Amino acid sequence: MDESVQTPPQKPAQRSRHFRWFVNITVVLLLIAAMGMYTRYSLRRSCEVDAVQEASTTLTSQLSMYDRVYQVAVTASRDVPDHPVNTMKQVMMDTQEVDVPGCMQDAKAALVSYMGTVILAFDDYRAGKTDAAVLSLIKQSDVQYADFRAELRAVKECAPYCIQYFK
Repeated sequence: MDESVQTPPQKPAQRSRHFRWFVNITVVLLLIAAMGMYTRYSLRRSCEVDAVQEASTTLTSQLSMYDRVYQVAVTASRDVPDHPVNTMKQVMMDTQEVDVPGCMQDAKAALVSYMGTVILAFDDYRAGKTDAAVLSLIKQSDVQYADFRAELRAVKECAPYCIQYFK
């Protein structure tokens, strides 16, 4: 009777555990490799030379439009209607909506900051604030403009490998 009650050998159960462990590790490694390839592809694609050139052209044309309206606004007196400044605000909002590659986010942010600071300077000027306050904003906008140009130049030089520009 003792022979018929014996339990089956345990070796197949151990082999099954080892096999499942091996399969789990293999699946995890494959997932990591797939994610790595996707990340590399998406980072490179997000700063392709053509995309950078297209976004650069769009941002530069927005800047040109803004500068044309700026020239009109500079010649206006303090009590002139808001039209030139409102147009500048619209150009700034349109610029905020421009879709740019990830590596150009800093350049776009610098451009929008420049535009916003100039608009703020005009608002302060029309409100009768001191010339020193307005001049301080203009100097700040000059720095932002230089930052935009520097970022744009740096991205054009590194495209499509601008990974260091992602934040």
